[in-house]
Amino acid sequence: MNFDNIEVINLNHVKYLENKLLNGQFEDLEKIIENLNKKNFNHPAIKLLYANSKVLKKNSKLEEKKIAFDIFLETYKSNSNFKKVLYNLCAICFQIKEYNKILILLEDFIKQNDYDDKVYGTLYKIYGILGEAEKANEFAKIIVKNEPKNLEAWSAYIFTSLYLEKFKQKDAINLFNEFTNNVPKYEVKEKISNQTLNSKIRVGFITPYFNGNSIDGFLLGLLENMDRKKFEIIGFNLGNSNQKSDHLIHHFDNWNHVFDLEDLELINFIRKKNINILIDLVGHGPGNRLPIFKNRVAPIQISWLGYTNSTWLKEIDYIISDPYLIKKNEENLYYEKVLYLPNIWGAHKKLDEKLKIKELPYDTNNYVTFGSFNNFLKISNNVIRVWSEILDKTNSRLILKCSMHDNLEIRERFLNRFPKNITNKNKIVLLERQKEKQNHINLYNKIDIGLDTFPYTGVTTTFEAIWMGVPVLTLKGDNFTSRCGESININLNLREFIADDTDDYIKKAVNFTKKIEVIRNLRKNLREQAKRSSLYKTKDFSNQFCNELKNLWIKKIS
Repeated sequence: MNFDNIEVINLNHVKYLENKLLNGQFEDLEKIIENLNKKNFNHPAIKLLYANSKVLKKNSKLEEKKIAFDIFLETYKSNSNFKKVLYNLCAICFQIKEYNKILILLEDFIKQNDYDDKVYGTLYKIYGILGEAEKANEFAKIIVKNEPKNLEAWSAYIFTSLYLEKFKQKDAINLFNEFTNNVPKYEVKEKISNQTLNSKIRVGFITPYFNGNSIDGFLLGLLENMDRKKFEIIGFNLGNSNQKSDHLIHHFDNWNHVFDLEDLELINFIRKKNINILIDLVGHGPGNRLPIFKNRVAPIQISWLGYTNSTWLKEIDYIISDPYLIKKNEENLYYEKVLYLPNIWGAHKKLDEKLKIKELPYDTNNYVTFGSFNNFLKISNNVIRVWSEILDKTNSRLILKCSMHDNLEIRERFLNRFPKNITNKNKIVLLERQKEKQNHINLYNKIDIGLDTFPYTGVTTTFEAIWMGVPVLTLKGDNFTSRCGESININLNLREFIADDTDDYIKKAVNFTKKIEVIRNLRKNLREQAKRSSLYKTKDFSNQFCNELKNLWIKKIS
């Protein structure tokens, strides 16, 4: 069809271009449209075809996606009944990291329309990326109310609840009981075996996060020290198979890629492997496959490491804890039986000894630098209030590191959560994410004192800070999730860095700015102190861990 010198776009022109789009002839389509005059180019159907082509082609560049986003945005603003255009905006916003504009549209949409799964799902994801746990949790709750069998939404709701000040462990059993009831039971073909093969206990680990995320140092510390004469180690990789997700493969006797298996297929697959003890490393984190545990794939099922609370599934038999995370009188608040390790629930492999601890930043800056490299989701409004008060009362700065996506929009939105009297004085420094682990660790040399988040405390970041000579002030909690910092500092014999409440947290932080010699001595000695503690004694930890597994198995088959 000839588009040269046409005066008015008609239906035949549109259909011809639609076929170009459907047949994947994106370059031809865009070339034709770009040669149209301004009036024809601005024809609504033509602009939408152009925008769709920009995002659908395989080699679409960021700038092209931004062009498409702007076209869809303009189209939707002129006709808010055009839902498909809104859905396109929902999809593209994550690719171009543009959230403020779409949030305005979505918030307006929910005021005027009934429940829409795509809209509410997008709102949940955006607020999660922005680190606004309360809002993310609010939308996850609405989703499960409207879609009670949406297990992904249930996990999102349960996980984000752990970030909230109002979350109470005693209320959770009733709160999440509906999740338990909605997990499906399947008719499973394969039977579960209680037999050991070759006299070894077959222990499986399952997660989508074998890709070098924050569990690596803990998991490696265990795997490297497990007695292979007594245990056979099997990995089930729920993530995509690639070099990054397979980097631990040589630590396993048997490695399985199971990303593509549906739940029933996965249940039968794992049962065929005759696993004696299966350890879940993700809990309610993204990409979990908790329904397989409801259908029991191993005689003993355990939750450990990547998730710090109950899964709310009675079929998961044990949750691994330590004496400081779950009190004896609180065991009834968790669906699983509590398996106590004597000192700490997870020991981290020692970091690189070559990582140099530099002089205290205070000695150069003449002010105290506080810092936290925790995920922004953990930085609640109450955390911001407390940190702001500390900054206001002291000659200090606060260094934070952007989590997840990092762009100017996210930074500005995050900083706007702090009082103006803090941000106007440039008391907060936001560092960029580091691609290389070593560069990330070296950033701790910029910090004098670490500040822990609450109620969801740091774990890996705290271990990293300690390795670099940075003590971390934490707050006492009331459940597993909120007591991790407490357990770490007790094991490190740093009880003076555990605050009783937020007032005490502020008081301690302010006082530590006046005790520079104490901080300086910790800078020099904390790594060695940590190496002598349970934090990095992975061999001892592994022996304790494996003894517990052995005892559980003997009890099971006796």
